[in-house]
Amino acid sequence: MNNPALVSLTFDDGFRCQFDKALPILNSHGIPATFFLIANRDATHDRWSGHVNDWWKIDWRDDDIAMLKDVVKDGHEIGSHSVTHDPNKMPTQPDAEAQESKRLIEGWIGKEVSSFCYPFYHSHAYLSNAVKNAGYKQARGGFGGTPPGYGPRASYYSVGQSAALDKFNVDCRQISKTENVGGWIRPGCWHVLTFHGIGVDKDGWEPISLARFSKQMAELARHRDSNAVEVVPFADGIRRVTVT
Repeated sequence: MNNPALVSLTFDDGFRCQFDKALPILNSHGIPATFFLIANRDATHDRWSGHVNDWWKIDWRDDDIAMLKDVVKDGHEIGSHSVTHDPNKMPTQPDAEAQESKRLIEGWIGKEVSSFCYPFYHSHAYLSNAVKNAGYKQARGGFGGTPPGYGPRASYYSVGQSAALDKFNVDCRQISKTENVGGWIRPGCWHVLTFHGIGVDKDGWEPISLARFSKQMAELARHRDSNAVEVVPFADGIRRVTVT
């Protein structure tokens, strides 16, 4: 492809719905993705905010670890999304959030974890140095470091323009419930997209329905099969964009 359009699909928080519902659809189309996981054994995501009996997430039981090893074998990427994902704790222990999450996830899945995802998009304000020092090679955030609601600074990056890309502050765009999949594709650009819940409200933050997700992935696969776009994990997108 002389002037490739690249798309990377990223999934935040390690919600179980992503693996129970989204992963089979991705695999059926041969679409790779990056899953950013939280490195703690709590079964519920963001318990501190009241999610006690919903928003179920990976809790690193033995069958989770076996499943995630298969996820990597199938061509997907596993990245880190901190240890606590707690906005009150993270600023007080940035090194632990970056280093320990990398150490734990690598120990569980037996593979290098080179990508970090800043919780709540903008926590790179206090985590970015710790992420670099921990040995990650790239990190994804969002909203240009401004609070949620202000909109993303960018989610498209020109392929081969390394000078324009901060590899430790890559912005993304949160998927909405109404999407034009064809609009994801820009020749010569890398587009970074983010999903959270797949299903209904109890499945995670900002959910999109399983039917809608299935339709989006089928359409994306058609664009890929027509050579209009390549779909690559986040770490591969970084490498493609920064090749000069």
